[in-house]
Amino acid sequence: MEIDFYQKQFDNAYQSSGSFYLIGEKNYVYDSLSFQMIVKDSLVTTINHETNQVVYSSIQKEQLTILDILSGRKEYLEFLDESDASNVKKFNIPNLDYSGSFEFDQDTGLIKMIKLNIDYNQNVSIIVRSIEALGNYTKPDFDLNRFEIIDLRG
Repeated sequence: MEIDFYQKQFDNAYQSSGSFYLIGEKNYVYDSLSFQMIVKDSLVTTINHETNQVVYSSIQKEQLTILDILSGRKEYLEFLDESDASNVKKFNIPNLDYSGSFEFDQDTGLIKMIKLNIDYNQNVSIIVRSIEALGNYTKPDFDLNRFEIIDLRG
């Protein structure tokens, strides 16, 4: 999947474009020019090519990100009752006090956009530019000796 990722937090805005690979349940990769994020179960590995850092961190079971939602993790989503004819499906995440929406292409039914409202001044959205089924995903090799290792798993 080719995606555009947008995040706004107060007066700061961040934008990234890259590829999103859904490998399996709780297992996905986001790959852009500046960084690569690999999520497998509760382990997040972020490889930042600009700072030459590899950061290991953990996801708590209750945490949910927009990439988790894009990967199909919906157990915390509560969909609002709307007409089936609408191409926009709104949802809430009650235990995190988030809200958001999915927008689907009216002709194909494929996902076009996900919006996640985290707080009054913080929101994240993903625009899906293309979707393609792949066979096997092969993680690119990189030389860890070039990178500073930061382990935040505690």
